[in-house]
Amino acid sequence: MDQSTLVTGGHALVKRLDVAGLRPRLAMWVHNTDTDTWRLWIVPPPGRTDKREFYRTVAQILSKDRAAFGDIDASDTEMILDTHPAMNGLKKLLRAPDLTSIHFSGNKFNGFYVPEGIILRLDL
Repeated sequence: MDQSTLVTGGHALVKRLDVAGLRPRLAMWVHNTDTDTWRLWIVPPPGRTDKREFYRTVAQILSKDRAAFGDIDASDTEMILDTHPAMNGLKKLLRAPDLTSIHFSGNKFNGFYVPEGIILRLDL
């Protein structure tokens, strides 16, 4: 998927999640080089741990205005808890509570290797 599409569609999804009361503390595209696919990692607000509810909300949001999200599908998202090993390293690295697009490649965060990514929000 084109990186500009990832950023534009990802920003649209994060904004809609904000409105729905699921303000992501982290939204970051992560590239899997083995399968050449991108996944949008999302850390939900504190206390939100029900993955079924999370994915249902994402799917509902995406189905309402397909054009705003480009080729992004609910299956492109992944709910990540703030206990994931990479989250500790990321929150020490920077803070970006507003929407952004910070590209990086070949980094380890708290020992977890991320070959390529685009941070859309980081507010852990």
